[in-house]
Amino acid sequence: MIRLITFILLTVSSAVFAQNFSGKATYQTKRIFKEIKVKEDSKNPELTKQLNEAMKKASEKTFFLEFTQEESLYTQEEKLEQPTTGNVSVSFSSSTSGKLYKNLKENYSILENDYLGKTFLIKDTLHTSDWELSPESKKIGNYTVYKATRPYKQKNYLSEDEDDKTKKSEEKEEKTSDLLSMIDKEEPKELFYTAWYTPEIPIPNGPEMFTGLPGLILELHTPNEIYLCSEIVLNPKKAIKIKAPKGKITSQKEYDDMIKENFKKMEKTKDSKGNTIYMQTIEIGG
Repeated sequence: MIRLITFILLTVSSAVFAQNFSGKATYQTKRIFKEIKVKEDSKNPELTKQLNEAMKKASEKTFFLEFTQEESLYTQEEKLEQPTTGNVSVSFSSSTSGKLYKNLKENYSILENDYLGKTFLIKDTLHTSDWELSPESKKIGNYTVYKATRPYKQKNYLSEDEDDKTKKSEEKEEKTSDLLSMIDKEEPKELFYTAWYTPEIPIPNGPEMFTGLPGLILELHTPNEIYLCSEIVLNPKKAIKIKAPKGKITSQKEYDDMIKENFKKMEKTKDSKGNTIYMQTIEIGG
């Protein structure tokens, strides 16, 4: 009888814990890039040093994931000034520039994104499949985490024909107006995502759009960035309340179609020094 009562109490406690389960995870991010080496025809040791330092600073960002069992809100820490080193200023765009709301129960997300001076609320289905689980494990802080991978897919807003034409055209250009033309660039080799999740925090959530694993993602590697959870607060005294962004909703397909149309309308021209530049001449309606 005592064992039965104990089992019932544990079952009830687990159910209550799961129902009220909430928390806040802090993620530190760094962009993956090869150390800059300036080409022979434009050597400048001081510029090289400043570029490397500026890129390192600009790549370090902080994100917060507030979550419950069913919802979450992902936001970037606000900084007043853009990191600079000497006379060099570098900035990296993030895949999540605005607030990202996720509804795990109904399997959708709403991303607040600014494009050409207009704010869009983009609704899409959460992509939870394609994960390949591995028995490989390690420790992150006090948590045991397990490895999972999925293929990396890059969105291309140009059609195949237009993309081929653009590549051929760019191969013929000897000059660009971009400072990165002086840098020996290297394409990412690891074309997949690697996540480390912990079943000890039983919610299928993580940074950015990543969901679908049997536990919170504490570390994530993409071809371009690394996300590492630096702090977790579970069931804080002040209750976490998640609110979805309010406003006009645009579907992911509608947003993608608009971007594609805008790419087609971009004009390719030359500046006063003969460098190739792209001019955006269209306007966003609605």
